[in-house]
Amino acid sequence: MIIISTILIAIYTIAILWLLKGLLTNNWLESNGAPSQTVNGISVIVAFRNERENLPKLIASLEAQDLPHEFWEAILVDDGSTDSGFDLVMSCKSQLPLKPLVLPDGQAGKKQALLYGLSAASFDTVVFTDADCTHTPQWLSSIRESMGSTDFLQGEVKPQFEKGSIISMFEALDYLSLMAVSAASFAVGKPVIASSANLAFRRSKVNVDTKVLRTDIASGDDMFLLHHAKTITDLRFRFLASPRVAAYTSFSGGIKGFVLRRSRWASKATAYTDSLTLLLSFLVFTLNFWIILLAILTVLGVITFNLPISLLAAKAIVDLPFLAYYLFKTKQQNLLAVFIPLQILYPFYITFAAILGLIKGTTWKGRINS
Repeated sequence: MIIISTILIAIYTIAILWLLKGLLTNNWLESNGAPSQTVNGISVIVAFRNERENLPKLIASLEAQDLPHEFWEAILVDDGSTDSGFDLVMSCKSQLPLKPLVLPDGQAGKKQALLYGLSAASFDTVVFTDADCTHTPQWLSSIRESMGSTDFLQGEVKPQFEKGSIISMFEALDYLSLMAVSAASFAVGKPVIASSANLAFRRSKVNVDTKVLRTDIASGDDMFLLHHAKTITDLRFRFLASPRVAAYTSFSGGIKGFVLRRSRWASKATAYTDSLTLLLSFLVFTLNFWIILLAILTVLGVITFNLPISLLAAKAIVDLPFLAYYLFKTKQQNLLAVFIPLQILYPFYITFAAILGLIKGTTWKGRINS
């Protein structure tokens, strides 16, 4: 067991050091230099379903954009809402360059809504974001500048959290660990994580259809799009972290919602085609599952607690510099206050959520993701 533990933590350390090398390049941070060129315009696409509560904040952030209206449009596609969200969007149509659309009968799901929005887009550069996100006034103008020199841009996503709420901070730190991996992997030219909360690409370079997004699977539009993009020769990738370009989001649903989100992300892993993503996912799951197994053997009295504690401590020592670097660079270092609780609980919930997602599937907004 000691040999297996040593091998696992050694491989994990190599993977994290490789990712840390990417972060240390700092090429994922906003530069102060003037852009060499910009794109003509931007089509923002938002698929929404029963988001009446969140839409006012999204529309307010769109209204505050400093990019002139002739250079952007926002296509908001209603995916079968049963609230008054679509009426709200329609009421704002005259003040903003909005295109409110309703997904036709016979089609359902976020991916179909995004594809329907793409079919109505006027510009080559497309930005995906979510209805529960907000942005700074410089969001679109910053993306417009950045897309002049890239084809596939992952923008930073910043989770908002309640100060003093351990669960809220825990959830935010967990999400930011994924953002750190995304930034690092983009920086070394081998991206493994994407988020459609803040994702831009050129339609002329990245062709998107039902096959690419895997519309037969309820979620994962961002990851399947990334995997497709990685198959395109000479495509220019970039991750950009900046307060100006960030998308701000918040989570709800407490512990149950947290686990369901994680299991939903895990449920699509069997459909991934990118070997590096699969390899890293397998490594993380195996290491954490092994820690759980050692903990169970400790409780049963088969082994002493020294081995699982040592392995958990070694993992924390490896994770801390990597995560801390990202958090300090993005000015979110206060979340390190819950780093130790995250490290202790992480193997338990990540293993449970992964098994739940892979075996049972999940339900998201009333739809089954299996």
